[in-house]
Amino acid sequence: MSDTSSQTRIVMDSLRRIVQALRESTRQSEQASGPTPAQLLILKRIEARDGLSVNELAALAFTHQSTVSEIVSRLEARGLVRRERAAADGRRVEVHLTDEGRAALETSPSSAHEKLMQAVGSLPPQTLSDLAGGLDALIHAARLSDQPAAFFFEEQK
Repeated sequence: MSDTSSQTRIVMDSLRRIVQALRESTRQSEQASGPTPAQLLILKRIEARDGLSVNELAALAFTHQSTVSEIVSRLEARGLVRRERAAADGRRVEVHLTDEGRAALETSPSSAHEKLMQAVGSLPPQTLSDLAGGLDALIHAARLSDQPAAFFFEEQK
């Protein structure tokens, strides 16, 4: 097998493993009727630093504000978080965990999404730069750059 064929196989197998892990993580979450992996990620960010704004949560989740806003709305509808106006600045809306949100976190395992984010964050700077450039080139070559970058397996409205 040529070097290019070997590398192509490694890339495709890696992508398959990532998608499979993400799909399995989502399936397990759905079976447990618990928060989705994306919702768990947001809940964990709020637990680590209560009172964040949606924009701050989006930055910590490496995604868009509109995506996090939808997730926070779903969490709020389930009673897992609440939004409140900040006491110091009435224009600022903060997101807080409820007791139900804390309980959901206690019974939820780490998701594949969270494991991938931790792994990406632990890569050496040059490896991270190479990976970012390679994935960006792949997305452009596949003509997928116009697709929204939503959380994995999270429905968009």
